[in-house]
Amino acid sequence: MKPKDIELKKQINGLLRTVDQDAKPEHCLLCGKKGEPVCNSHIVPQFILKGISDNGMICYGQSLFDTIDNLIETKKGINNSFTFRLICRDCDQKKFATYEDPNTIINFEELDNGKKNAALIEMALKTHLAHINTKAHVYALNQRVYPVESQTIKNNGEITAYEIDIDEHLRYIKDLTRARKSTSFTFDVLYNTLLDYEVGIAAQTIIAYQYDLKGNKLFEPKDFITTNLTRYFYLVIFPYNGKTRIMFYIERKYKYLVKPIIDDFLSLSDEEKLHFLFISLIIYDEQFYINPTLQQRIKNDKKLVKLYTITDAYFVNDDTRKEIKNFRKYNNYLL
Repeated sequence: MKPKDIELKKQINGLLRTVDQDAKPEHCLLCGKKGEPVCNSHIVPQFILKGISDNGMICYGQSLFDTIDNLIETKKGINNSFTFRLICRDCDQKKFATYEDPNTIINFEELDNGKKNAALIEMALKTHLAHINTKAHVYALNQRVYPVESQTIKNNGEITAYEIDIDEHLRYIKDLTRARKSTSFTFDVLYNTLLDYEVGIAAQTIIAYQYDLKGNKLFEPKDFITTNLTRYFYLVIFPYNGKTRIMFYIERKYKYLVKPIIDDFLSLSDEEKLHFLFISLIIYDEQFYINPTLQQRIKNDKKLVKLYTITDAYFVNDDTRKEIKNFRKYNNYLL
């Protein structure tokens, strides 16, 4: 690495540490307690990450970009991979105990409905917290890099897209926490399988499909009046101990809003569903983990990397996400 790149990398790392401090909340986002220190919480359980690591190291999805590796760390040890600091240690240890248990991942079908519902809620909660963390960091970064523009928005009293996003995620967290106490089942599980092999990818995310498989637009993401998180699906990919649990689900009370994409998905064969979910991850998410060896294979797949790049949130043109209808054109690395 050139001396100027080394110096730039130092500056970026220093800025990111400052942003990390700026993004920390004053209270736990789950229990609301002030004064309790927030802890490092993993999005995906550590026992899952161990299975896809090489000597304790894993790659982020962002590592698929050609140039980002030189300036931002996209390969880390599992202790510090995709952690966030938004909740207290007590909540971290107690409120996710059902799904952060290897037995739940392997033997999900054998659980009673109460435990199944609890596990799905816990995964959903963790995912919304992760997205709040990402948005808070982007917002804090913008305030550091563009302080004049940020202050102007504050002075004008405008409600920003960031504030709308955070409020929606917090509403979801509140609703899901309330659902935990209910006796009724919260979700419709559209896909649930335990593959008899370990894939080299782990993920826990939410996806809002802008298009169905016929190319019809399902919603307008910039329409803040009618668009909200009720159009989100949950996707988890958990490789562990020679097997892989993959689940795709949505809150039952909201499925009528996304019926076209559900109908499309359910009409696919099992192999096509797996293929569709992998390409969904590539198009709609970057917060996933890859085994370093598999990362090199995928990085050499120019067609797939191009799809990942053109549909990244920072560069996306709405029409590019219509490419989901052509998911069969791309390689499926969950096979």
